[in-house]
Amino acid sequence: MICLVGVRDCASVRRALVGLIGVCAIGVALRDPSIEIVRRAASIPDTAAGLEGFVNAANALLTPALVAMAAVAPLGCVVGAGALMFGSRRGMVIIGASLGTLIFLGSVKGIVA
Repeated sequence: MICLVGVRDCASVRRALVGLIGVCAIGVALRDPSIEIVRRAASIPDTAAGLEGFVNAANALLTPALVAMAAVAPLGCVVGAGALMFGSRRGMVIIGASLGTLIFLGSVKGIVA
């Protein structure tokens, strides 16, 4: 990759470009009309109606996420166990990440409710 004159490290230029692309992608996603589909599915009102609207939206969005994570967590545990059997140190990290995400989503569901 060609570095700019006066820049000592090309990695900083790459990081800046990746950050800029990420910000642009978020901007495009926020202007996308398909977000309205998510808003309607979660029954989020167009105008803010206080904290109860936020709680209803969080419950509507967390329930499918919790169900999906409950379906994927056993697969993560099996993959982590397989990695441990073949001598990888990352197996426990995979298992911990799967179970930790499931517990985190369950606790958020309990906090919001």
